[in-house]
Amino acid sequence: MSSTVRAAAAPVATLPSTAGLALARRLAPVLLFSDNEPFLPSRVGISILDAPRRSPSSQLDITFEGNVERVIEYAIWWDWDVQHLYELEHIWLKLDGADRIVGVEASAHGGKFAMSGPDGALPLVDGRITLVSTPGKHAFTATAAEQDKTRELTEICCVELAGRGGLLINDMFRDAIGPVSAADHRAVKRYLQARAFAPVFRFGQSLDLGKVEMMSWDELAAWIPGRVRDILAEIRAEQPLLKAVFLDSGDTLVDEGTEIFDDEGYVIKANLIPGALEMVEALAAEGYRLALVADGRVRSFETILGGHGIHPHFEVKVISEAEGCQKPDRRMFEAALKGMGLGPDDAGNVVMVGNHLERDIGGANQLGIISIWQSWSHRRSRIPAHAGEVPRYTIRTPGELPGLLAEIERQMARARHNPALA
Repeated sequence: MSSTVRAAAAPVATLPSTAGLALARRLAPVLLFSDNEPFLPSRVGISILDAPRRSPSSQLDITFEGNVERVIEYAIWWDWDVQHLYELEHIWLKLDGADRIVGVEASAHGGKFAMSGPDGALPLVDGRITLVSTPGKHAFTATAAEQDKTRELTEICCVELAGRGGLLINDMFRDAIGPVSAADHRAVKRYLQARAFAPVFRFGQSLDLGKVEMMSWDELAAWIPGRVRDILAEIRAEQPLLKAVFLDSGDTLVDEGTEIFDDEGYVIKANLIPGALEMVEALAAEGYRLALVADGRVRSFETILGGHGIHPHFEVKVISEAEGCQKPDRRMFEAALKGMGLGPDDAGNVVMVGNHLERDIGGANQLGIISIWQSWSHRRSRIPAHAGEVPRYTIRTPGELPGLLAEIERQMARARHNPALA
C-alpha cells in the first residue's frame, strides 16, 4: 500500500451537521442520463467521513489519498433499476482542508472506481463534477465514451433481461422489508418487462443532484424499507398476473402409454412425460398457483403424481370421480375456480393446460379460461371439431409452458402499461 494512502480505520461519526448537508448540496455532482432513461433517482443519503473507514451504506472501503481531509458520500436512491426493484449507487467526493474537490470515486456494478477524464483531470463541466449514468442500470462513468465499452451488455439488460432480478433484497434491509413471496418477485419482473426499452446513448437528460431530496444516510436507511413495502403493495394491487394454472394429467403430465393398472382398475405406476416434473417445479418456484383438473380416479392420481413428487405442488385437486362429472362439464372448472377462491370474473386470468381438444380446450373456452393445448400425444384427435375447441395457445412439450406463461403475463402487463403496444 502506498504511504500516501490512509487505509480504513475504526468507524467515525457519519451524521452530517446542517453545515455538512449544505456543503454536500453545494458541491453535489450533476448526473447525465440517456435521453430515454425512464428511471431517475429521488433521494440522496449523505455521510461525511473524517477518516478512512468502511462506507456506511455499502461494503466498500473508503481510503484517503494524499491531501484528502474528508469525504462526502452520496448514497443515491432509485425506486427502479431496469432489472430489479430499488437501486443504490454511490459517489464519493474527496476534499482537501479547504473543502476543494481533489478526487472523485463512484460506483459501477458493485465496484468503486476513480472518475477522471482522458487526460486524468477531474470530470468538471462548468465547474461542477459531472458523471454519466448507464441507461437503465445507473453505473457511473466520467465520460459518455466510456459507456460505449459496455453498450452491448447494457442493451441486453434493458431489453432481453429487463426485470430479471425481481426484488433486489440487500442484506442490510432484508429483515426490515419483511417477507417477500415468489409471486411478488414475479410481479416485479413483469412490471419491468413491460417497461423494457432500447436505450439511446445520447446523454441529454441532466439532473443536478443538489436539487434532489437530501438527508443523512441514517434517515435514508430508515426510510428505505417502508418505501420498498409501499412499492410492493402498489405492484401487488396493480400488476396483472395469472391467478391460477389448471393442469390436466394424462398425456399432459403423465405418459398414458406407460400406465399400469391393478385388478381394480387403479393406475399403480406410470412415467411422467419428459420435462413435466421440472415444469411443475419451475412454476411453483415462480409462485404460480396450481390446480389439478383431471378425469379419472382419485387414488390413481395420488399414487402416480404423489410418487413422482408432483402432488404436493397442487393447491387444489379437482378429480372427476370426486366431482361426479367429467370435462368438458363446466362444473369441473367451476369447482377449480371456487377451490382457488376465484369466481367467474377471474376466468380470463386463469389458464387451462391439457391434451384433449374437446375436454380440456373446449371446457376451458366455454368459461373464458385461457386454453393451452399440449400437442405432445397423438392418442387423441389433433383437429378441433368446431370453433369452441380451438386453443388460444399451443405447446408441444411441458418444458415450453413456463416461457409461454411468462409471455402471457408480459402481454397482460404491456396491455396495462401501454395498450397501444400490447
